[in-house]
Amino acid sequence: MSNTENGFTWRSQSTFVIVAAGATLSLNDFLTFPVLAGQNGGGAFLLLYILFLFALGLPLLMVELLLGRLTRSDPAASLRLLSEQYKASVYWKLVGLASMFAAFLIVSTFSVIAGWSLAYAVRALAGVLDGVTAESAKLLFEELTIDSERMSLWHTLFVVTLVAICAQPLKQGVERIMLLLVPAMILLLVVGLLLAITSSGFTDSVRYILYADFSAVDSHTPILALQRAFYTLALGIGVMIAFGRYLPGGVSIGYSAALVITVDLLFSIFTGLSINALMLTAGQEPGVDSQFAFRIMPVILDQYSSGGLFSMLFYSLMTIAALTTSVALLEAPITYFQRKCKVSRLKASVLLGLGVWLFGLGVVLAHSVWNGDGFTIALFFGDQAIRLVNNAGFHDVMVFLSSHLIQPFVALFVCLFVAWKIPREVSHKEFALSKHYSYEIWNYLIRYIVPVLLLIVILAAFGLI
Repeated sequence: MSNTENGFTWRSQSTFVIVAAGATLSLNDFLTFPVLAGQNGGGAFLLLYILFLFALGLPLLMVELLLGRLTRSDPAASLRLLSEQYKASVYWKLVGLASMFAAFLIVSTFSVIAGWSLAYAVRALAGVLDGVTAESAKLLFEELTIDSERMSLWHTLFVVTLVAICAQPLKQGVERIMLLLVPAMILLLVVGLLLAITSSGFTDSVRYILYADFSAVDSHTPILALQRAFYTLALGIGVMIAFGRYLPGGVSIGYSAALVITVDLLFSIFTGLSINALMLTAGQEPGVDSQFAFRIMPVILDQYSSGGLFSMLFYSLMTIAALTTSVALLEAPITYFQRKCKVSRLKASVLLGLGVWLFGLGVVLAHSVWNGDGFTIALFFGDQAIRLVNNAGFHDVMVFLSSHLIQPFVALFVCLFVAWKIPREVSHKEFALSKHYSYEIWNYLIRYIVPVLLLIVILAAFGLI
């Protein structure tokens, strides 16, 4: 088995939980969850979401952490080493490679949106957003997204920051920055929550998100809750395998995974309460719009006496969330390049950063000079064709390939590998669960329940259900 970088392990269980939580607290917590919960039954949606977090998310998270700690290596090497040890096909390593490619694509798209957040944080600090109206906010954002040079600048600044962190040794880089930024995110969230509590829309926000409205629940609600439970935990993209690699042997995998899920859940709920309270106070109806943070939030925050400060804090929070997630996503590809190409962490980080920057430029151009030019991806069965992507932009194609295609398939194959290729006694010993029935529940879930749930996620991603 491979060794970790200079024998590095996370200093404690709490350190691991903070670092892993940094990977899960992504931009989706700001852009989708507040509205998903409210529009799909509030508390009813939350109950379904929590159910799937522990029926799908927890056992699958334990699977990935198990792989990382068993081999102390990157996803591709982990599956290759275990395949050799337990007489499985060597092609399982392709699953690990696919997971890291998906992570790379996701970072390339995150970097552009993070560039927007960084630009708006600076604009708020400079007072550009003071007195902004709905029309001027829309115009400001359009001016940014059609200006490929300006977008490229902010995208570049984010990538340079990302590489500077990832190039450091783990203790000085990933571990230290996560221990600084994740608590900073929580502090900023607390400030936002206090602002929301004092607003007139907070009661309506609580009712919107936490009160169960079963009349708003339909056949699509469970699927939405299932998708959200899967995507929120950064599963299927090598992150938790890479972080499990540095998990000390005496730390409980199951308990640690449960803590990570709890932190992510609470962060999502409090973020939703805060953002929806501010929107409802301003008379805005919450809606699913990936650009509402830049078109609408400046107007809402400017209505407060310290609107400029609150705007800067909000966009700083978004930037930090993108940064912590991106740092986590690049860890597995970096360690793979180190091992495969026999290069230093610095060189691997720079090379990957250059790749992220180049792919990110494609996203930048898709919002500006390539706007309107689309790609089509189709599967042909004789004379019939199923269009997976129909006249979509470069950004949408990258999202489809990484999140809708590769990520759930990787999670499914990883689950099947651990469930059916690794002997029960190996996983039982590694988990060291105090109650035997706890292991049996986990084993049953990953063998029979989780694969079915992942198939539903895949079918939903292809629009088949």
